[in-house]
Amino acid sequence: MFELIYRSTAHDNIKSSDILSILNTSRHYNSVHNITGCLLYYNHEFVQILEGDKSQVKELFSKIENDTLHTQVVLVSENDKHDRTFKNWSMAYHELRKSEIQDISKQNFINSFLTISELAEKPTHVTKLFWHLSQEILKT
Repeated sequence: MFELIYRSTAHDNIKSSDILSILNTSRHYNSVHNITGCLLYYNHEFVQILEGDKSQVKELFSKIENDTLHTQVVLVSENDKHDRTFKNWSMAYHELRKSEIQDISKQNFINSFLTISELAEKPTHVTKLFWHLSQEILKT
């Protein structure tokens, strides 16, 4: 089992329909290639963790690096591990828009996400980094 985390910046003109398309494509691709993970998008920033067979994850990351909907793709960390952290998620996702942060339900989500990130099992360095980066993005 292999895991990889990256972060990137979305282009200013990215639309919700673009993100929905990314999710539909990635969920199908990930299911076929036995890849799991989590994607967070907030304030034009993406952070994503991917886990699966090393060659499959590396091949997917190569495609992600060439995607034109974002820039500044930075490989944060990668690691071998024993078990999946996101075993039930072909691609978990939640989008938070800065303009919606005043909405009580969105603030509750952020608070819940931050609480989960504190309580979640963090068996590897990469998983710890994912939760840390997610917290960092949400707190800005």
